[in-house]
Amino acid sequence: MIVTDLSKSFYPIPKSKNKPKETEQKNESDFCIMPKSSKYSTKRTKKYCERHEVFFSKAYRNKSIKDGLIVFLTKEDHRGTNGAHGKNGSKFNTYLKKLAQKTWMNYYQKTKEEFIKRYGKNYL
Repeated sequence: MIVTDLSKSFYPIPKSKNKPKETEQKNESDFCIMPKSSKYSTKRTKKYCERHEVFFSKAYRNKSIKDGLIVFLTKEDHRGTNGAHGKNGSKFNTYLKKLAQKTWMNYYQKTKEEFIKRYGKNYL
């Protein structure tokens, strides 16, 4: 059977004329509770353009995003040799995890045991 009249089969929604600019669009996945620091940014900028989920394994990435445990890093601080995912970046990565745990416990008024239950490990 060939349908020739599609006028009653779907109702397209016209595009909004008041389209927000890219800089004005709010991205729910950019919610950050981390304190301000000179080592990273809490907002995406041209320099700090790569989002880093502090707890980034398959099990914890989405929890990190939902809880606001993200920071924005430069490309070098994120993927470089001494960056969070680099071969010499364990010190920086551990620093972020400790800070994130303290921040999470204060922001959500939770205990160390509740943090371990959610993220599997204590970093303090």
